[in-house]
Amino acid sequence: MANEDQLHTDVRSAKRTTRRPSRRALVVSAVGIAAVAAVVTAVAILPTSPSNADNDAAGENQLNLETQTVARGDLTEQLRLQGTLGYSKPRAVGTVLEGTLTGLPDAGTVVTAGEELFRVNESPVILMSGEIPAWRGFEPGMVPGGDVLQLEENLSALGFFGFAPDENFDANTGYAIRYWQKTAGLEVTGKVELGRIFFSPTDLRVQDLKAQVGDAAGTEIVSVTDTNKVVQVNVETSQQSLAAPGTKVTVVLPGGSETAGTVTRLDAPTEVEGATGTSLKVPVVLSLDDPAAGENLDNVAVTTVFSRVLGTDSLLLPVVALLAQPGGGFAVERLSGSTTERVEVELGTFADGQVIVTGGGLAEGDKVVVAK
Repeated sequence: MANEDQLHTDVRSAKRTTRRPSRRALVVSAVGIAAVAAVVTAVAILPTSPSNADNDAAGENQLNLETQTVARGDLTEQLRLQGTLGYSKPRAVGTVLEGTLTGLPDAGTVVTAGEELFRVNESPVILMSGEIPAWRGFEPGMVPGGDVLQLEENLSALGFFGFAPDENFDANTGYAIRYWQKTAGLEVTGKVELGRIFFSPTDLRVQDLKAQVGDAAGTEIVSVTDTNKVVQVNVETSQQSLAAPGTKVTVVLPGGSETAGTVTRLDAPTEVEGATGTSLKVPVVLSLDDPAAGENLDNVAVTTVFSRVLGTDSLLLPVVALLAQPGGGFAVERLSGSTTERVEVELGTFADGQVIVTGGGLAEGDKVVVAK
């Protein structure tokens, strides 16, 4: 294993510079296993076989040794990343209608299907529900399409269309449009010009205004978001397996309180500017399992904790207990009465300062010397 060879090289180098007359010197080395950094730190230990004359001194020194207990359990890898909690999908909304803005909503307003987004020349632009953006006007003789179906579904939901919605603009469609126009305060024509309706798959929350009353209408009039809040965080491309859709994540809110979140989607990798330059990151979007936990928060920094289990019911050893063996492999110093004894170990996966023991003489409950 390349990591093991490097570790032994570090051991030989350290011994030339840190040797003491009465103790064996151990070294500090970084061991990278499966993208998780595990630090193997030097500790000074007593000789494993003290003479009778030295028993009293050994017992006294033994009290100063720092130990940890070998345990059995699950090995969990954790990744902590900074993210942002705020309303989802911010974007600008406007219209291709020409004219002057004569009415705008207040910031924070939630607009639902059938309601007014803003006014141009004292006529409202109306929000309707749908996945297909408005790309043409609606009038008799137009080519059938999904956008016609979408319009009829909205007119039906608003109580203006009493037939089964389809993709055809027919006499019933024109009648429903006139009925809707009269109720909405629009000119009654039986057809809808492009820009009069804005289709959105969700209700919209007005974030802020990008224009003022009296300005010319344009394609960016109000900044809007969806009404739900999400956490957005960027992960390294090598870490995206930790953030698969459906993964449960702990979200640490301002003040230290914790709440649960779920990964809803991963977006395409994108270049992100960081402290050390530009790097490729994967944007990850989380939803809060309890939306009320973020009710009074918007555009705030949070900490996200991603976790996955790498081994179950495993014998777990602190990495700081590891000693590199001159001939290869690893060992630990196990506490045995008032002395220590060296025990060779075989290792598996590393994560979060622990390693799975796959073989050797250790058992659950053993106490091993660790670096101070």
